[in-house]
Amino acid sequence: MGEVEAAKTVPRPVPRITGFLATVIVFSAVNAPTMLYAAWRTEMGFSATVQTLVFAVYVAGLIPGLLVTGRLLSRYSARSLLLVATVVSVAGALALSVAADPGLLLAARAVQGLALGAVMSASSAALYSAVPSRPRSFTALLVTLTAIVGACLGPIGAGLLADASGGTTVPMLAAAGAVAVAAVLLLAHGRSALPALPSTVGPTPAPPVPQPAAAPQPVSEAVTAPSPAPRSHLMISLTAGTSWAMAGLYQSVGPSIIGTALGIDSLTLLGLIVATMLAVAGLVQVLSHRMPILLGRRLGLSFLMVGIGGFAAMLATGQVWLAVIAAVGAGIGHGFTYLSATQEMGELNRREPVRAAANMSRYFTVAYLCMAVFTVALGMVGDLWAMVPAAMALLGLLAAGCVAMLFSGGHPTGGPAAA
Repeated sequence: MGEVEAAKTVPRPVPRITGFLATVIVFSAVNAPTMLYAAWRTEMGFSATVQTLVFAVYVAGLIPGLLVTGRLLSRYSARSLLLVATVVSVAGALALSVAADPGLLLAARAVQGLALGAVMSASSAALYSAVPSRPRSFTALLVTLTAIVGACLGPIGAGLLADASGGTTVPMLAAAGAVAVAAVLLLAHGRSALPALPSTVGPTPAPPVPQPAAAPQPVSEAVTAPSPAPRSHLMISLTAGTSWAMAGLYQSVGPSIIGTALGIDSLTLLGLIVATMLAVAGLVQVLSHRMPILLGRRLGLSFLMVGIGGFAAMLATGQVWLAVIAAVGAGIGHGFTYLSATQEMGELNRREPVRAAANMSRYFTVAYLCMAVFTVALGMVGDLWAMVPAAMALLGLLAAGCVAMLFSGGHPTGGPAAA
């Protein structure tokens, strides 16, 4: 009887499908403005720097959302935090739908970032603690796919609605409505039928840490496991950040740069180019989630450099086929690189289970900071020079970063104790 009463006090895990869908929807809403930045810039007359700031400012909200939520997961259930975050995200999308000046755009994007950070931390916890348990590689795939699928659907939907309506209001109203549906989904189907830990009393932490499917092994077996020793937290995070910097180019000023270089003014078509890059990344992740981490990282960074070279060549020549090579190369590179980095972080969490929640929060923070710094730098240099030479210069720096990450090796730790 006591066991049943104890089970009632334990927050039940969020169903895996519910956590995944809710997170994809929020990611879609946050990425819907990708196709609207140029329209807002034309309407309000701000500079390229402000345009990239409108994109990147949500990182200012994303970081505290990630860090604070990572700590709150020890006191509140993932479902509760997801519900609050979706409501906040609805408010951010509604504010963007009526924005008439850059100040409101910046504030609304910060609100969206705060909500997205909370969703990322809480959904990672929900996916890793969902029942029945799944292998670490599968859960890492789900975590990365939420970002990829959401970032793919958002620009396509916003581009279609913007072209159809001739403005920015309808796309953001639709985004707000979609997130409201996600909140309803969490209310109606946000609890699993099985308790997370039926014999434990009181709230328990639900960190986003992969759990082995098999029974725990003795320490001696864990030390001799074939899994390679992960690199340092910073190197893993910078690898993901290199990948997201290229993705950030496509999600910020990339569409307007591509449109100018190729003479395209259809937001739907430009949205499809962005979505192609992200869809390829998602497909690569699905097909390669069992690939060894080191091989995935090497392939990812190599293809990222192909994407960087294709984008630079497209700017220089204005050839559509080079834009396709750039999008596909960047997509393959982003898929391999981000997934392998997330899997490597999962391996680090296995060796440092006590620090898992903090590790995941800092991992996302560094990765998205890299994306924000790259895009804002592109806008600032673009205002000083011109957007094409600015893109060429910063793409060269990004390629150098890919080379550095490509040759970064692991540091053997001698086992969990040393790690």
